[in-house]
Amino acid sequence: MPLHEDLRPLPGEPVALDLVNTRYRDRTGHIDLINTRAALNRWLHTSGHLKGHPDPYQFADDYAFTVIRRARDILTQFLADPADPNALARFNTLLSHGRMRHELTPTGPVQHLDIDDPAHLIGHLAAVSYLTLLTRDVDRLRTCANDCGLYFFDTSRNGSRRWCSREGCGNRVRVARHYARRRNSA
Repeated sequence: MPLHEDLRPLPGEPVALDLVNTRYRDRTGHIDLINTRAALNRWLHTSGHLKGHPDPYQFADDYAFTVIRRARDILTQFLADPADPNALARFNTLLSHGRMRHELTPTGPVQHLDIDDPAHLIGHLAAVSYLTLLTRDVDRLRTCANDCGLYFFDTSRNGSRRWCSREGCGNRVRVARHYARRRNSA
Protein backbone atom coordinates (compact mmCIF):
# COMPACT_ATOMS: atom_id res chain seq x y z
CA MET A 1 0.00 0.00 0.00
CA PRO A 2 1.43 3.41 -0.93
CA LEU A 3 2.88 5.44 1.93
CA HIS A 4 0.88 8.53 1.00
CA GLU A 5 -2.53 6.88 0.69
CA ASP A 6 -4.74 8.35 3.42
CA LEU A 7 -6.80 5.57 4.99
CA ARG A 8 -8.19 7.67 7.85
CA PRO A 9 -11.99 7.44 8.08
CA LEU A 10 -12.42 11.06 9.27
CA PRO A 11 -9.53 13.21 8.04
CA GLY A 12 -9.44 16.67 9.49
CA GLU A 13 -10.38 15.81 13.07
CA PRO A 14 -8.14 17.15 15.86
CA VAL A 15 -5.12 14.95 16.64
CA ALA A 16 -6.75 13.52 19.80
CA LEU A 17 -9.70 12.16 17.83
CA ASP A 18 -7.60 11.28 14.80
CA LEU A 19 -5.39 9.05 16.96
CA VAL A 20 -8.34 7.34 18.68
CA ASN A 21 -10.04 6.90 15.29
CA THR A 22 -7.19 4.72 14.04
CA ARG A 23 -9.19 1.84 15.55
CA TYR A 24 -12.85 1.41 14.55
CA ARG A 25 -15.42 -0.97 13.10
CA ASP A 26 -16.87 -1.06 9.60
CA ARG A 27 -18.94 -3.57 7.63
CA THR A 28 -15.92 -5.84 7.24
CA GLY A 29 -15.05 -5.95 10.95
CA HIS A 30 -12.46 -4.28 13.18
CA ILE A 31 -9.94 -1.97 11.55
CA ASP A 32 -6.61 -0.87 13.09
CA LEU A 33 -4.76 1.74 11.03
CA ILE A 34 -1.61 1.51 13.15
CA ASN A 35 -1.30 -2.24 13.62
CA THR A 36 2.25 -2.35 12.19
CA ARG A 37 5.20 0.02 12.16
CA ALA A 38 4.69 0.60 8.43
CA ALA A 39 1.03 1.42 9.05
CA LEU A 40 2.00 3.84 11.82
CA ASN A 41 4.47 5.50 9.46
CA ARG A 42 1.70 5.85 6.83
CA TRP A 43 -0.70 7.38 9.40
CA LEU A 44 1.96 9.82 10.62
CA HIS A 45 2.75 10.98 7.09
CA THR A 46 -0.82 11.28 5.83
CA SER A 47 -2.19 12.89 9.00
CA GLY A 48 0.27 15.78 8.92
CA HIS A 49 0.55 15.85 12.73
CA LEU A 50 4.35 15.91 12.49
CA LYS A 51 4.53 18.58 9.81
CA GLY A 52 7.64 20.63 10.39
CA HIS A 53 9.21 17.98 12.62
CA PRO A 54 12.84 17.52 11.60
CA ASP A 55 12.82 13.70 11.51
CA PRO A 56 9.39 12.05 11.30
CA TYR A 57 11.01 8.69 10.49
CA GLN A 58 12.29 8.36 14.06
CA PHE A 59 8.74 7.33 15.02
CA ALA A 60 9.02 4.13 13.02
CA ASP A 61 11.06 2.23 15.63
CA ASP A 62 9.61 -0.42 17.96
CA TYR A 63 9.67 1.79 21.04
CA ALA A 64 7.77 4.67 19.39
CA PHE A 65 5.29 2.18 17.92
CA THR A 66 4.56 0.83 21.42
CA VAL A 67 4.38 4.29 23.01
CA ILE A 68 2.01 5.71 20.38
CA ARG A 69 -0.33 2.71 20.55
CA ARG A 70 -0.33 2.99 24.36
CA ALA A 71 -1.23 6.69 24.04
CA ARG A 72 -4.14 5.69 21.79
CA ASP A 73 -5.33 3.19 24.42
CA ILE A 74 -5.10 5.83 27.16
CA LEU A 75 -7.10 8.36 25.13
CA THR A 76 -9.69 5.74 24.19
CA GLN A 77 -10.13 4.72 27.83
CA PHE A 78 -10.40 8.35 28.90
CA LEU A 79 -12.95 9.26 26.20
CA ALA A 80 -15.05 6.23 27.15
CA ASP A 81 -15.18 7.25 30.83
CA PRO A 82 -13.68 10.65 31.73
CA ALA A 83 -14.93 10.27 35.31
CA ASP A 84 -12.73 7.19 35.90
CA PRO A 85 -9.85 8.30 38.20
CA ASN A 86 -7.51 5.71 36.66
CA ALA A 87 -8.27 6.98 33.16
CA LEU A 88 -7.67 10.55 34.32
CA ALA A 89 -4.32 9.63 35.89
CA ARG A 90 -3.22 7.83 32.73
CA PHE A 91 -4.34 10.81 30.60
CA ASN A 92 -2.24 13.13 32.76
CA THR A 93 0.83 10.95 32.11
CA LEU A 94 0.49 11.88 28.42
CA LEU A 95 0.64 15.55 29.40
CA SER A 96 3.60 15.00 31.72
CA HIS A 97 5.94 14.18 28.81
CA GLY A 98 6.03 17.73 27.50
CA ARG A 99 5.77 21.38 28.35
CA MET A 100 5.48 24.67 26.53
CA ARG A 101 8.42 27.02 27.03
CA HIS A 102 7.91 30.71 26.29
CA GLU A 103 10.63 33.04 25.15
CA LEU A 104 10.79 36.66 24.12
CA THR A 105 12.99 37.19 21.08
CA PRO A 106 13.90 40.39 19.18
CA THR A 107 11.10 39.54 16.72
CA GLY A 108 8.52 38.90 19.44
CA PRO A 109 7.20 36.10 21.66
CA VAL A 110 7.96 32.51 20.69
CA GLN A 111 6.73 29.22 22.11
CA HIS A 112 8.79 26.04 22.12
CA LEU A 113 7.42 22.59 22.86
CA ASP A 114 9.89 20.61 24.97
CA ILE A 115 9.31 16.83 24.93
CA ASP A 116 11.23 14.51 27.24
CA ASP A 117 11.38 11.79 24.56
CA PRO A 118 10.37 12.19 20.89
CA ALA A 119 8.39 8.93 21.02
CA HIS A 120 5.93 10.68 23.37
CA LEU A 121 5.32 13.62 21.03
CA ILE A 122 2.13 12.30 19.40
CA GLY A 123 0.59 11.25 22.73
CA HIS A 124 1.38 14.64 24.25
CA LEU A 125 0.00 16.52 21.21
CA ALA A 126 -3.17 14.39 21.34
CA ALA A 127 -3.69 15.12 25.04
CA VAL A 128 -3.19 18.86 24.51
CA SER A 129 -5.57 18.68 21.55
CA TYR A 130 -8.22 17.14 23.81
CA LEU A 131 -7.74 19.95 26.34
CA THR A 132 -8.32 22.44 23.53
CA LEU A 133 -11.58 20.68 22.62
CA LEU A 134 -12.69 20.99 26.24
CA THR A 135 -12.24 24.75 26.08
CA ARG A 136 -14.28 24.98 22.87
CA ASP A 137 -17.42 22.98 23.73
CA VAL A 138 -17.20 19.58 25.40
CA ASP A 139 -20.83 18.80 24.47
CA ARG A 140 -19.86 18.73 20.80
CA LEU A 141 -17.41 15.88 21.31
CA ARG A 142 -19.37 12.84 20.16
CA THR A 143 -19.17 9.20 19.24
CA CYS A 144 -20.99 7.96 16.14
CA ALA A 145 -24.61 6.90 16.76
CA ASN A 146 -24.09 3.93 14.45
CA ASP A 147 -21.64 2.20 16.84
CA CYS A 148 -18.66 2.22 14.47
CA GLY A 149 -16.53 3.50 17.34
CA LEU A 150 -15.45 6.73 15.64
CA TYR A 151 -15.28 10.01 17.54
CA PHE A 152 -15.87 13.42 16.01
CA PHE A 153 -16.13 17.04 17.03
CA ASP A 154 -19.52 18.33 15.87
CA THR A 155 -18.95 21.54 13.96
CA SER A 156 -22.47 21.71 12.53
CA ARG A 157 -24.27 25.01 13.01
CA ASN A 158 -27.00 23.63 15.27
CA GLY A 159 -24.88 20.95 16.96
CA SER A 160 -27.12 18.06 15.93
CA ARG A 161 -24.68 15.82 14.05
CA ARG A 162 -25.17 12.16 15.03
CA TRP A 163 -22.96 10.15 12.67
CA CYS A 164 -19.28 10.16 11.87
CA SER A 165 -20.20 10.87 8.25
CA ARG A 166 -23.42 11.33 6.31
CA GLU A 167 -22.06 9.26 3.43
CA GLY A 168 -20.98 6.33 5.61
CA CYS A 169 -22.84 5.55 8.81
CA GLY A 170 -25.58 8.14 8.24
CA ASN A 171 -26.45 6.62 4.89
CA ARG A 172 -26.40 3.05 6.29
CA VAL A 173 -28.86 4.05 9.03
CA ARG A 174 -31.18 5.76 6.54
CA VAL A 175 -31.11 2.76 4.18
CA ALA A 176 -31.83 0.36 7.07
CA ARG A 177 -34.81 2.52 8.17
CA HIS A 178 -36.10 2.63 4.60
CA TYR A 179 -36.01 -1.17 4.24
CA ALA A 180 -37.60 -1.62 7.67
CA ARG A 181 -40.50 0.67 6.69
CA ARG A 182 -40.99 -1.20 3.40
CA ARG A 183 -40.97 -4.54 5.21
CA ASN A 184 -43.49 -3.31 7.82
CA SER A 185 -45.82 -1.86 5.19
CA ALA A 186 -45.81 -5.03 3.10
